Amino acid sequence: MRIIKKQRLAHVSPWVLAAACGLLALIIGVFAVNNYRRDKALMADILLEKGTTLIRFVSSSARSSLINGLRAGQDILNLWPEHVQRVLEHASEHPGVRFLALVDAEGIIQACSAPVECNRQVSVQTRYFLSTLNGETPDNGRFRYHIGEDEDRAVFQVAAMFSPLGKYFLNNFGSRMVNPHQGGEMFERMRQHQALNPDWIIQLEKLNSKKIFILVELDLDQFNKSLGRKKLEIVILSIVLLLVGVGGWLSILTLEGLKGSQSRLRRVEAFRDILISSLPVGLIATNNAGRIVLYNQFSQELTGIPEKKAIGGDPSVVLTPELGEPFAGGGESPGIPFQKEIQIVLEEGVSRTLHLNRVAIIDRDEKFVGTLLMIQDLSQVKKLEQELRRSERLAALGKMAAGVAHELRNPLSSIKGLALLLRSRFTGKNNDTETADILVQEVERLNRSICELLDYARPQKLLKKTVDIEEILQKAVSLIRIDAEAVGVEVISSFQESLPKVLADEDKLNQVFLNLFLNGIQAMEQGGWLTVAAVAVGDMVEIKVSDSGCGIAPESLGRVFDPYFTTKPEGTGLGLAMSAKIVEEHGGSIKVVSQQGQGTSVIVNIPC
Repeated sequence: MRIIKKQRLAHVSPWVLAAACGLLALIIGVFAVNNYRRDKALMADILLEKGTTLIRFVSSSARSSLINGLRAGQDILNLWPEHVQRVLEHASEHPGVRFLALVDAEGIIQACSAPVECNRQVSVQTRYFLSTLNGETPDNGRFRYHIGEDEDRAVFQVAAMFSPLGKYFLNNFGSRMVNPHQGGEMFERMRQHQALNPDWIIQLEKLNSKKIFILVELDLDQFNKSLGRKKLEIVILSIVLLLVGVGGWLSILTLEGLKGSQSRLRRVEAFRDILISSLPVGLIATNNAGRIVLYNQFSQELTGIPEKKAIGGDPSVVLTPELGEPFAGGGESPGIPFQKEIQIVLEEGVSRTLHLNRVAIIDRDEKFVGTLLMIQDLSQVKKLEQELRRSERLAALGKMAAGVAHELRNPLSSIKGLALLLRSRFTGKNNDTETADILVQEVERLNRSICELLDYARPQKLLKKTVDIEEILQKAVSLIRIDAEAVGVEVISSFQESLPKVLADEDKLNQVFLNLFLNGIQAMEQGGWLTVAAVAVGDMVEIKVSDSGCGIAPESLGRVFDPYFTTKPEGTGLGLAMSAKIVEEHGGSIKVVSQQGQGTSVIVNIPC
């Protein structure tokens, strides 16, 4: 199942994976940015909550201090910044607080957590930030990021409107000062203490209505660290995604390469199998365990043993003793050369000559891994060698016969002349006359034989022209039909329609076919049938002459084209030899197929 998945994955285009990785990167990037923004907003909310809490704390603590001062009869109009200063210094002890200040509308610091900064003016950016505040929600605060003009680190600023006494307190306090019966003992002491200053209430109201801001500056180190960690997570996640994408890309490319390599390997293996099967050499290979692992098609044809039976078997058991001999010993001495020529007889009785050559199979580590036996069929080579020797013998015989014939013709002419002269001296018919006549006849017969021998020995001069092979065959059949009927032989003709023309010497071919027809008729003394057929086979015209005669003995079949070889009492043995020579000079071939007692077929092929 895993292999199937890999093969399916190998068919996925790398661009599909690239698009998938790009889409995944986009999705993760969007989520990362959203998470970053959400975390940043969450941290801002936390800092804002902390800042507003500090503002509420400062506001409530400052008012409590002022009220206590009022109870103690202090001059609140002049000492109120000191009360707020103490509260700011106390509140600045909270962790993460960088600076706390009380700032008026002109940006002058009235009180702060760092006393040295009092009466100084805040930066332009801070003044602009404070000017955007409204007085409707004084305790909710406003916030922004800010990098100070004289500082290297960022701060988080939260600000809110500040009323020193608060509207609720001043309203209650003023009404009780106007109506003493409604006030308590504290308000009575306060009213008496301020009796000399009748506009004190007005001044308090004026103080409470001033536009004053509480400014809180929180340190952003923790905030920046958290955002830094988030950025680092995004970077790490991006790098991991990039590595995963690159790894996936490389994996797909590797699988693509693997798929290409597997495809090329399959083509190489298929080519190797075809090559091994097509080699005209038998290949039988065994592994180091002595079992057959290679058995090609030519080996099957040579031995007649199927591949299924041979593969995995022991050569000494599966193969014949002659073929199993090279594998004897299981390859114990692979370096010893082995070459041998053997003769085997197949099931159909055909004999073949084989040449065996054993080769040791050595791997890259110089270790023996098996044995290869190469089997070469030398039957055709042996046949060609025999034909070559026969041709050389016939050539020598023809050369010798031509010389002998040339030397004999002159004496024969003299003998014939003397015989005729001798005959002319005898009158009437007597024994001497008959002897002279016989002498003349024998000289003429011997001269004819010498002429035939010279015709066979000297090169033929062919007068080639385009001829109709069917007309030549029809003419030859008509010439021998009377002789055939005289001995009870039926001549059957079968010619393919529209036979192609041939370039040949018409007289020479007529001589060949007449010779074949007469040989067939002479082989059927008791009658029979003679079949003449002609068909086009490729670029050849095939003429087949068959008879139902006595046939040719197997031992004589290989010599039928030899000069002066004949089985007929009155034959010269030059008919088939001359026919074969004529056919070969036309670029064709002639073959005799015969079984003794069943007839003979002569097959002639002439080029179109």
